[in-house]
Amino acid sequence: MSDHPTESTLAAIADTVSAGVTSAAGPSRLDSLLDTAARHCRRLVDCRLARVWLARRGGRRLVTQLRGEDGAAVAELRLLRGESLAGRVLADPKVMRLAPSDPRPSDATRHADFRSALLVPLFRRGAAFAVIECLDRQGAAAAEGFTDVDVERLGVASEAIAIALDHALLTEEIERRVHEKEVLLEITKTLSGPLDLDAVIAAIFESLREVVQYDAAAVYLVNRKTLAIERVSGVGFGTGAAEVFNLRVGVGLVGWVAKTGEAVIVPDVRADSRYVAERPSTRSEIAAPLVLRGKTIGVFNLESDSEDAYHEGHLELLTSFAAQAAVAIERAQLTRELVDQRRLERELAIAREIQESFLPKRAPQVTGFEFAGTALTHTQVGGDYYDFIRVSDGRLGLAIADVSGKGIPAAILMAGFRMSLLAEIRNDFAIRAVMRKVNSLLHESTDRDKFVTAFYSVLDLKNRVLIYSNAGHNPPILLRQNGEVELLTDGGVALGVLREAEYEDRPFPLRDGDVLVLYTDGVTEAEGPMGEQFGTTRLEHTIAALRERGAQEILDGIVRAVLDWCGERGQNDDLTLMVVKVRPQADSR
Repeated sequence: MSDHPTESTLAAIADTVSAGVTSAAGPSRLDSLLDTAARHCRRLVDCRLARVWLARRGGRRLVTQLRGEDGAAVAELRLLRGESLAGRVLADPKVMRLAPSDPRPSDATRHADFRSALLVPLFRRGAAFAVIECLDRQGAAAAEGFTDVDVERLGVASEAIAIALDHALLTEEIERRVHEKEVLLEITKTLSGPLDLDAVIAAIFESLREVVQYDAAAVYLVNRKTLAIERVSGVGFGTGAAEVFNLRVGVGLVGWVAKTGEAVIVPDVRADSRYVAERPSTRSEIAAPLVLRGKTIGVFNLESDSEDAYHEGHLELLTSFAAQAAVAIERAQLTRELVDQRRLERELAIAREIQESFLPKRAPQVTGFEFAGTALTHTQVGGDYYDFIRVSDGRLGLAIADVSGKGIPAAILMAGFRMSLLAEIRNDFAIRAVMRKVNSLLHESTDRDKFVTAFYSVLDLKNRVLIYSNAGHNPPILLRQNGEVELLTDGGVALGVLREAEYEDRPFPLRDGDVLVLYTDGVTEAEGPMGEQFGTTRLEHTIAALRERGAQEILDGIVRAVLDWCGERGQNDDLTLMVVKVRPQADSR
């Protein structure tokens, strides 16, 4: 190409470049303009390669497109300010011309080898914002390099190109902000729907990708009790990566943001000592705090496999998304808590039904004895159980038990204990054998941290003898007519703890006026307003004060005394009681 354009051709170049602003549409408008400008500059000065470097990241970096033979962009080339030829011209905005014989900077050929070069800065409101780079003069002047005429022509064209680029950048900025606002509005509408936490974050990630490019994204929440940083959702990370690095407040870039409440942009994570290498391919990172009512509750984090991928505009946008995310996460957590609460309420209702189905509907009526029993459940259903069991015509079983744990698991374990107990009682084994067999069944069928404390006895109604075995349960209190107190402690360890546990049984004669009280720890461990427990001694005194009354009155009096002790705070566990009052055999009651 040897013929140079005329003055009329220069004017045509300006018109064509300016037209590129309106002829291209959508996100490729700026790229199309840069390509058009480069092609005209190549024709204008007859060179092998022409390209336009555009300043980004507030002038810290220059970028241009590397194009294939078909003109399609195949890669983005980057330079730092002051680096190579274009970076030096941006830093010191003057025309640079290098002939084949001129010395050149050591990094001049970073992206292309050349014999001659001509670079012209483009100005926008007095500041350099782009650089035209032309390499290797062709034609008759190839041996000498670019001429003064080339400098003049490129200078004239640069003014038109600068105006067109300025217009295109303003248009791009306006369209970007409009699109960002549309995306934010859309995500606001989306998050107003009935979404759970996972759906909330997934919607945020999907919308965010429309306006910010990232290779990995995550939302972390701070556990204020442990100061651990827990990733509640993420894309682009390996499974369990965050747990491997044991993220905590103050550890890593995410931990630093969680601790300080300040956002951070890191152009190159390899040069930042705070970075924890969770993703080996990550090169740049941006993180913004999730703030709710002035407190940092978590961190919104984006990572890119490219260096210097994020700038202040991205941070502004991420901060807006983080504000939306914080509110949405709180809303989703409240929704989840409500769902969990309702599920718990359903479970508790089921557990109560199971528990109540085990309890006797009424106390037995037997000449010479009075019986009473109750189980006042706490809001958190426990595993208390009591029962009057008809063993034979002349014998009545008395059982009371407490299962470790709460809710449905405790109710299920109690069901297993009850079925095992009744099955072994029907076999008419001795009490110590019954307890041994029930213990073996529970040990085989339950976890090691689950157990049952139980007291089982058989009352010989005719001979007035109580034979009992206590498996780690609160010792029943026997108040004699003469005022003496005896605790029924003999037996063995709690059921289900040891595979081969052995249990003792012991006979105990009963006399007229004796009062036997069986209870669970919800009675003696009931706490008063100052945290002091009701205790065994206070229970014994209460029984002594009520000893002349009937079994039901004694039971009601004990319950009333315990609830009065708890005061406004109320009971903190199930209150389960059984009372046996021995009457003279001639007493018709």
